[in-house]
Amino acid sequence: MQSKKMLLIGSYSPENGSKPEIIDRDYYRQGWIFKDEDAFQNRPDDVCYIPELSDEKYTRNDILKILAGDEELAKTMFEELDWQHPESLLEDWKANGEVAWCPHCIGYVRVYDEENEKCPVCGAELED
Repeated sequence: MQSKKMLLIGSYSPENGSKPEIIDRDYYRQGWIFKDEDAFQNRPDDVCYIPELSDEKYTRNDILKILAGDEELAKTMFEELDWQHPESLLEDWKANGEVAWCPHCIGYVRVYDEENEKCPVCGAELED
């Protein structure tokens, strides 16, 4: 059985002694980025994503922190990132009614552009 090839866009080499950090972006969907699916899936402390107009580096753990530890949402976010910062994509999701914050669940929940005022998981009032 053949395993699925992991997505790798560009390359990244961290600073190592006298060797400087090297970020080599390639074009993917909408922008020039670095993206490493193997790092995202298997090495949570390694850089897995660098957005287009910034040298800010993100690990799986960084993305999880942005999403209050939601593993499934982190996987979705990693798949959708194609030029922007993860925080920007989250703001887009909120603005488009795709996710909302539930203070009872203490996390983001998917609301799928429905006019939900209550959490689909626990029924508590949602926050913007």
